[in-house]
Amino acid sequence: MVHALSTIPLLRQNLDAEEDLMHVVVNARSRVEANLALGILRETMMERVLVAALNLREVLDSLPGYPCSMAIDETTLARVAGLTKDRSAWTKQLEDDPEITFSISTAGNFCFDLVVTIDGRQTFWTPPLAEEDFVNPELLSACLERDALLPAVIALTEDMGLVFNPRFYMSIDDWNLDHLQESFEDFQSIF
Repeated sequence: MVHALSTIPLLRQNLDAEEDLMHVVVNARSRVEANLALGILRETMMERVLVAALNLREVLDSLPGYPCSMAIDETTLARVAGLTKDRSAWTKQLEDDPEITFSISTAGNFCFDLVVTIDGRQTFWTPPLAEEDFVNPELLSACLERDALLPAVIALTEDMGLVFNPRFYMSIDDWNLDHLQESFEDFQSIF
C-alpha cells in the first residue's frame, strides 16, 4: 500500500495527457472497461505509470463502499479515530490538511456513509451509481491532488476494524493474469 500511495505524484504528472482514460483505469468497477482503457493507454504511456494506476485501483477497490458494517461499534470508532459528535454524525478535521473534514453517520456497528468536505464542498465517498465507480469521481481527483486525503480514508477503514489488504503489482501483465477470469466473466455478462 505504501508503494501505491508513493506513486501518486507520478500519476499526477502524467494524468493530464489522458485524464478520462486514466480515471477509467483507476476508478471503473468494471474490469472490462479498465482493461480496454489500459489497452489504449499502453500505446502512449510508460508502463510504470500504468502500473502505478493499477496499484492505486487496487487500493480503491480494497476500501469499503458505503453503507457497510464495521467490526467495532460507533463509540469505539469515535474513540479510536478521534471523531467528535456533530448533530447526527461523527466528524473529524484532518491534521495534515485542515481544509478536509470527514463526517460519518453510524448506528451501532453500521456505517451509513462517509461524507468528505473539502474547502467547504461536501461530497459522498461512494458515488450515486456505486456499481460504476469505486469512489465519487470528484473525490478521485482530490485523492490525487491532496496528499492527506487517501491515507486518512485508509486509516479510517483500519480504525473501523475492516481488513485493508490491497494487491500489489509489478507489471501490467501481472495484473492481467490475476484478473483474467474476472474480466472474461464481466465481458460475457455484456453479451
